[in-house]
Amino acid sequence: MFNFRTDLASERREIYQKANNLEQIDGIDTEMEEINENIKVERVKITNEGGEKAIGKPIGNYITIDIKKLKIAQEEEISKASEVLTNELKKIVDNYIDKQGEILVVGLGNIYVTPDALGPKVINEIEVTRHIIRYLPQYVEEGTRMVSAISPGVLRNNRN
Repeated sequence: MFNFRTDLASERREIYQKANNLEQIDGIDTEMEEINENIKVERVKITNEGGEKAIGKPIGNYITIDIKKLKIAQEEEISKASEVLTNELKKIVDNYIDKQGEILVVGLGNIYVTPDALGPKVINEIEVTRHIIRYLPQYVEEGTRMVSAISPGVLRNNRN
């Protein structure tokens, strides 16, 4: 397998293509969508073992949302990025979970380390409904999906 320094399927695909002077990698389909000048969505689909071996990622679908100038983005641009992420997550849920299937959201990360804090912070914004549907169904709108959430944190090994 090729030695990669990134975990993103989109970057691995690009590196492998350039290193092997390829237009296309057998077993990998790519779709690029430019939302606007600052937001691009790249979908990489690994369809067989050849694609899996080429970039070292399991067969599956990988989505990268590239947001330029996020540090200086204004409210409108942040809202647009949020909308794009929401739409991608909805597609995933609709493709893999039936309309009333339960969902568990796991906010993995370390709340005390800024680059790793997104998972735990997102959990605080999730509308958890499982307990309400189970114990107070009369207060829940018909068709509401059961959603559970957990933020387990991460452990650190103190050994050198």
